[in-house]
Formats: sequence, structure tokens, C-alpha cells
Amino acid sequence: MKTLLNKHPYLLVATLCGTYGLLYLGRVNVSVVLPILAQDLGVGLAEVGALGTVFFWFYGLFQFVSGEVGSHVSPFRVISAGLLVTALVNLVFAFQTSLLFMLVLWGINGIAQSGGWSPMVRILSERLDSQQIKRASTLMPFGYVIGTALTWTLIGAVTAGGDWRIGFWLPGLLLLALFGFWWRAGIDSPKAKSGGFRPARVLAETRGIVFVLFAAAMSGFVRNGSLIWLPTYILDTNLVAENAVGTVAAFLQVIAIPGLLLAHYRVLSSDQVFMTAVLMLSAAGFAFLLATVTAGILAVLLVAFALMMLNGAFNLVITSITLLLAPPGRASATAGTVNMMATFVGGTAGFIVGLLLEISDWGAVFGMWGVALLLAALVIWWKRAEESG
Repeated sequence: MKTLLNKHPYLLVATLCGTYGLLYLGRVNVSVVLPILAQDLGVGLAEVGALGTVFFWFYGLFQFVSGEVGSHVSPFRVISAGLLVTALVNLVFAFQTSLLFMLVLWGINGIAQSGGWSPMVRILSERLDSQQIKRASTLMPFGYVIGTALTWTLIGAVTAGGDWRIGFWLPGLLLLALFGFWWRAGIDSPKAKSGGFRPARVLAETRGIVFVLFAAAMSGFVRNGSLIWLPTYILDTNLVAENAVGTVAAFLQVIAIPGLLLAHYRVLSSDQVFMTAVLMLSAAGFAFLLATVTAGILAVLLVAFALMMLNGAFNLVITSITLLLAPPGRASATAGTVNMMATFVGGTAGFIVGLLLEISDWGAVFGMWGVALLLAALVIWWKRAEESG
């Protein structure tokens, strides 16, 4: 299996997409159970929302570490360790009764999950040629979008009776099975000589992608906020039954697939990654702003459209643009730095959105998200000449 996957690009990309998507079983499962968990623990939404903040902060900070490590050691081993720890954390989480211990565990989960994306980007950059990389970089997000939809559907169904614990031990068992498959698959990058960790080089690389870091921060804040709080928004609309919230939220993730396809085909036809990201971020931002002055089904449709555009644009920022700007042999480290910014800032959405909902409403949240995405679009447009440079 190892030889087959390493030698066939399409099987390689499909396996990486599937593995990364299934990692979301042990990551976004918490989003579906936040209201149940708050009630069971006797705490507010802002307090349980801190689970999302802790996860994304640790995930973001360790993206830098995992990205750098993934540039020097076997990506296969980094990804394997992340899969195993995520599975074990979810199993242990299911037996907790203290929010403090839950926060600690979910922080560890963030560290474990940080070992997925950046090492996978290195595998792509070193196993594929330039044309294959361009196609693969616009296909990778299908894994995590489908993984999110699958997770929300599954966890929404199994926790409909009010037992949130099954929403963690079930993903834990499934991820243990995935770890076994990944270990057998043995996908890795070619062994390359490492120049070692040099702070001056890292600092110089970071200065060169400051605008990407800002765009990743703004779009990550919105994307991660939606991952944490979208099921709660669906519940608050009172448009669907409580036991169908997970399914509807999952549908709003699946509907993002046309946005991914739009990004994929426009990049291939126009050869313009930067401007494609600008257009899609702008469309998502204006849709969120319109949602602030609407309600009911129309507001849900606008949110769905915004998420569709956002998913396509977010992938271009953290994958395609990142690969275009990464120095040779530094794809994992550059991807780790960009993803660190997206997830660290995005993690604040767990608490900020929860707090905003306690003092205001979803209109305020959508307004904040719309402005953030328009700022991200403006910065990428300003630096559009970097694509040809």
C-alpha cells in the first residue's frame, strides 16, 4: 500500500484529503454539543465557548512548531502522533465532569491536531510537480468540508437524546481505526537534508508574508467562529427541530462545496489565485453584512452563500497563496506559520462570539464577520502583484 500511494498522485491526494477530513471527527464534534454541555455543567455559553478558544489557541501556536518540525523530520511520524493523541483525548474527554479538565484536554487536542495540515502540505510539495500542486492545493479543502459535515451529521444524530458524551467516545474509537489505516499506508515525503532551525531565516520569511498572515487571521476568525457556533445559530433560528440542528448545520458546510469548485476552476482558467481570493472574500463579506438586516430563511440563505464563498477563499489563502510564496523546502514551515495565525486569531471567536451573543444578537456577529472579510480582501488586492513576482 505504501508504494502504491506514494507513486500515484491521485491516490496520494485522495488519501491525504480523507485523512485530514476525518481528523475533524475529533475536532468539530464539540460544536454540536455546546448548548447541551453548558446546561449539563451549569455554565454560560461564553464559558463553554472557551473550549473553542483554547483549542484554536493551542492549535494555532503549535502550527508553527509542527510546521517547523515537519520541515526537518518525517511528516508521516508527525501526522501519526497527532492522530493517536486526538483519539485518546476524545475518549478521555467523554468521562469528564469538570470544565477546567475539559479545557486542558481540548488544549492538548489542539496540539495534537496541529500535526496534521503542515506536514501534509510538505508531502504534497515534495511528491507532486508544480502543475499537480496547483490542482491539489484547490482540492484539499474538500476533505475538511466533508469531514465537518459528516461529523456534525453523525454527532447531531447520536447526541439528540441529550447525552453529549457519546459525541466524544465514538469519534475517539473511529480515530483509533483511522490511525491503524494511516500507519499501514505509510505515506511520507522523500528524505531531504535539513538545514536546521535558523531564527533569522524564519524571521525573514515571516516578514515576507505579513499580508498573508493578516488575511489568514481575518478569514480564520470568521471560519473558525462559524465552525464553533454555526449549530447554535441554526438552533436559535427556531426554523428546524432540535434533533435536526446537526444535519442542517452540516448541510450549510456541504453547500460550501460549490465555493470550493468555483475557486478551483477559476484559478485553473484565469491563473489568478490572488484575485480569485479577493472576489470570493468580498462576496462573503457583503453577504454577511446583508444578513444583519434580514431574518428567517433569507438570513440563513445569505449565511449559506457567505460560507460557500468563504471556504473557497480561505483555502486559497492558507494553501494556494502559501505554496506560491513558500521558499524551496520550506512549505511545511510556511504553511505552519500561516495556519498558526489563522487559528490563533480564529480561536478568539469561541469566546468573543459567545460574549457578543450574550449582550447582543446574531446581527452583531454577522456585521463583525463581514467587516473582517472585507479587510482581508482589501489587503490581498493591495498585494496582488506578489503573485507574478
